[in-house]
Amino acid sequence: MENPTKGRKRREDGDRPERDRFANDRYTPKLLGKSYFQRKKGCPFSGPKAPKIDYKDVRLLQRYVSEYGKILPRHLSGVCAGKQRELATAIKRARMLALMPFAGKLDFGRPPRTAATMAQRPGGRPGMNRSSTPAATPETAAE
Repeated sequence: MENPTKGRKRREDGDRPERDRFANDRYTPKLLGKSYFQRKKGCPFSGPKAPKIDYKDVRLLQRYVSEYGKILPRHLSGVCAGKQRELATAIKRARMLALMPFAGKLDFGRPPRTAATMAQRPGGRPGMNRSSTPAATPETAAE
């Protein structure tokens, strides 16, 4: 049988030699700079001046919902455990009362897009705004 430690170099006391941690790395501690630590914020719903969680306050609840409509977990939202349960209940209640969508996110900045608003806009779909842009005909397409 061959010795499994045949190619390895060992010290006299039998331990392996210390490895230089950054010998083959491209990034040395000097290049990496100081590590960045962010202070943990407290719960936004705890404290005397904190807003109350209410199912009718859709703008507040929307901040704690992802763009796909999922409720954000505690480690992303920064909410304590008790308030996270209240928040989830309020979001679910607002969804059941059709104040919030189940999937997707509300956009409070602009009105919803409909076919009528698309036709009124100058940059709408071709053929929708017939008054300003004539639709392409087979004769004009050949030219």
